[in-house]
Amino acid sequence: MIPLLRFSVTMALLGVACMLSVTASAEQFTTNFLPLAIAPDARPPDHELARGKFLIASRGLVDPNFSQSVVLVLEYDAKGALGLIVNRPTKVQLTELLPEIEELKERTDIVYVGGPVSKNRIVLLMRTEQQLPDAGRIFADTYVSSSMETLKQAVSMSGEGGTFHAFVGYAGWGPGQLDQEVSRGDWHVSPAQEAIVFDRAPEEIWPELIEKNSGQWVRNSLPRLQVAVGHP
Repeated sequence: MIPLLRFSVTMALLGVACMLSVTASAEQFTTNFLPLAIAPDARPPDHELARGKFLIASRGLVDPNFSQSVVLVLEYDAKGALGLIVNRPTKVQLTELLPEIEELKERTDIVYVGGPVSKNRIVLLMRTEQQLPDAGRIFADTYVSSSMETLKQAVSMSGEGGTFHAFVGYAGWGPGQLDQEVSRGDWHVSPAQEAIVFDRAPEEIWPELIEKNSGQWVRNSLPRLQVAVGHP
């Protein structure tokens, strides 16, 4: 399990007013992080579960925690799975959660709801061309971290082409649980894209991906017919 930054938060999801309060100084936050790195030869097919894939909620998924959500998978193995919902922004600014961080004072970065698990924790998702200490690569130039120093570096690099999002909570599944949900059609699996995570308006993400991947699922589900051609 990834150690994540801790803070106390009371939050109503999906556009309801949020009330958050920090219970520890920035220096007290967890800074250890288990780097994530996918082996170069461990590259599953595009629509199989793996780190660096999108989970796109199906139209029939009615669980309010995940309805019309898109999840970026951070970890996936025999022990379970971990991910972040990338299309649920709040109106809360990161500096409200971490007022001790001087680098955030003049910024307006908002916080995203990463999932229903451990909403007293925060995790950072960054796009950067350089490897940062205490950060694990998820795919392409996208990294994840919970280090306070990494957050400060991400802020300083954001004016140089880097980008970061901060999430409260995360999504988690036990052994085999996510596989079962995918098998029964709760989720579509697709390769993640940095432009979707960092550049697309959150309200556009799910409609775009469900339209694209629903068609893909239908095409892949159609039986292959063998037609015998012969003379009458």
